[in-house]
Amino acid sequence: MSHRAFRLLVVISVAWLPVTAAAQTAPTVDAPTQLPSIQVEGQTVEETADGPVAGYRATRSATGTKTDTPLKDVPQAVNVVPRQVIEDQQANRLTDVLMNVPNVQPGSTIGNRAENFTVRGFRGETYARDGVVNNPLFTNETFLDLANVERVEVLKGPASVLFGQGDPGGLVNIVTKKPQTTTAIGGSLEAGSYDFYRGEADVTGALDGGKTLAGRFAAAYQHSDSFRDFFTESERRHVAPTLLWTPNDHTRLTLGFDYTDQTQPFDRGLVAVGREVAKIPNSRYLGEAFSVFESNKAAAQYKLEHDANDWLTIRQVTRVDRGESYRYSADPRNSPNIATTGALLRQARIQNDDTEYADFTLDATAKFATGPMQHTLLLGSEYGKAARDIDFRTATLNNINIYNPVYSVTHGTFGATTVQTYDADIYALYLQDQIALGEQVKLIFGARYDAFDQVNTQRTATTNTRTPQSDDAISPRAGIVWQPLPPLSLYASYTESFKPQTATDSAGKALAPETGQQHEVGVKYDLVPDRLTTTVAVFNLTRQNVATTDPADDDYSIATGEQRARGIEWDITGTIQPGWQVMASAAHLNTEVTKDTTYQGNSLAGAPRWSGSLWSTYQLQHGPWRGFGFGGGLVAVDARTGNIDNSFSVEGYLRVDAVAFYDLNDHIRLSLAAKNLFDADYVETPVSRTEIYAGAPLTVLARLTARY
Repeated sequence: MSHRAFRLLVVISVAWLPVTAAAQTAPTVDAPTQLPSIQVEGQTVEETADGPVAGYRATRSATGTKTDTPLKDVPQAVNVVPRQVIEDQQANRLTDVLMNVPNVQPGSTIGNRAENFTVRGFRGETYARDGVVNNPLFTNETFLDLANVERVEVLKGPASVLFGQGDPGGLVNIVTKKPQTTTAIGGSLEAGSYDFYRGEADVTGALDGGKTLAGRFAAAYQHSDSFRDFFTESERRHVAPTLLWTPNDHTRLTLGFDYTDQTQPFDRGLVAVGREVAKIPNSRYLGEAFSVFESNKAAAQYKLEHDANDWLTIRQVTRVDRGESYRYSADPRNSPNIATTGALLRQARIQNDDTEYADFTLDATAKFATGPMQHTLLLGSEYGKAARDIDFRTATLNNINIYNPVYSVTHGTFGATTVQTYDADIYALYLQDQIALGEQVKLIFGARYDAFDQVNTQRTATTNTRTPQSDDAISPRAGIVWQPLPPLSLYASYTESFKPQTATDSAGKALAPETGQQHEVGVKYDLVPDRLTTTVAVFNLTRQNVATTDPADDDYSIATGEQRARGIEWDITGTIQPGWQVMASAAHLNTEVTKDTTYQGNSLAGAPRWSGSLWSTYQLQHGPWRGFGFGGGLVAVDARTGNIDNSFSVEGYLRVDAVAFYDLNDHIRLSLAAKNLFDADYVETPVSRTEIYAGAPLTVLARLTARY
């Protein structure tokens, strides 16, 4: 352990002493707020930050504060996509779920392995699961399966004050399903275009007579071909058991495990020629029959909460995960003569990745009053240990003509193995105070201290380099909410971010940590009380030392000096009339590299100036057709630049989706969804000149859902 780490742990220990001592006396607190009630698995429960949502409109979240807080009291934009939206849209990708959120666009899939996203113009690789951010040294090893997902939340802007190393555009938090004491059994079968079929199962209930122990088991299997001319089909298996033990009214212990195993064809998508995407079919595959990604990820997590008294809650959360991936690929390379010859340079690669991450968080939430001010004080500490081991070999591989491809070529002999290792220790202490000044004014102040020690090594047949890196930072946050009328919230906030980087330049040197700052003002308004809510947010976001794909070599990164994103976004969510629900958004975004020796003045890759989405469903409530429903929506995205040097761009698109469903009774639903109803030809995500992902054509999915 480093000296800085030791000092930080001492500070944490000292900081906890007042909290422990304070548990001996209880200050005056206001009566708890009455929460709205919803029906869950046949029982009436109050809506909570980590529980189900009634319909499309969520009212509470913990993603913005790490405490169970009304969304109208959070001085940042927080978007929640509940389970019902996921099911109504028949979404099977996290990407599709997040298209409901303003200023969120798909990012790279890392060769068809896992999701990345662009939030408010800034591309990021990390997301949280039940409030714990994944391995900061590595993007996700597999695509997220939605079988065990209760809701998907997005906190816009930097979240470092609570979650540590993160991307400044925003944090995606996956809230999983929790065990219920009432027995419920559910599942679905789905089949559709391109040999797609999927099965899900979800079982929950009490495991003892006293209902102090409840369990839940979710599982899914998915198989599919693709509109792409792959040689390998995709398979994914997912299981997620969870236990909840409540030995008394003051203590709650949640134990969870999830495992995902998948096989995917390796795919970088299309390529650019000149200043546009090559004029080839979106189905054209530029890899080889041997190209494959095999990966798995296992994670275990427990959360122990104890109410020491009626105003103090102590919480300890631990998450441990391990991932493995194997890649045998035909990698596209920058090809200077592709415009005249159509020849795409390629390289064969075999790579193994092993990742491990352990995160330990201990915090306390105290609710008390000082004069007219009501406080919700959060004090916490966190330790994370991350590791990533990579070994790879490369070989020569014949070019492929993108206009007339010939497959089944042989590659050269693989060279010597290069081994890269990354090890990091992360230490943090955070403090936050949510202050209510009467019914109309809410304040929030917070700060987090992060320190990290990281060592990167690289070994080849002739070299052995070791690059240590250490740094620390304080990330502050401040915000105010003014509620002159009960349905209206006006807010303003400032927050910062801090993120160590594992990206290296072509010389093998680690890039300096990335930093970010955001100013945001906005309005949250209940158009129809308890039914329909709209939010408008205006923001100015900057970040420094940004890792960007090196235009000269896709295997390495470069750092641009400073990037800026400015914009406005709007959303509306809820119930218009009984049976008629809506989730819609629109956004305007202006991005620019503001400081850099090479790219100053350029726009950021994959960030549209205009974008928006609409989804709405209606189910008949009376008459002989009661139970029949229908819905539809659209996704509109403006033109985007394709890379940081703005050497090419992709066109905008409009995609229309539709769904029809019928409830045979209270337990069985039949549904049919058409995605990209008018078969639009479009690019979903540009990443670089050799990594451009096309959107899927018209796809039809039929689903049978049962719940008992």
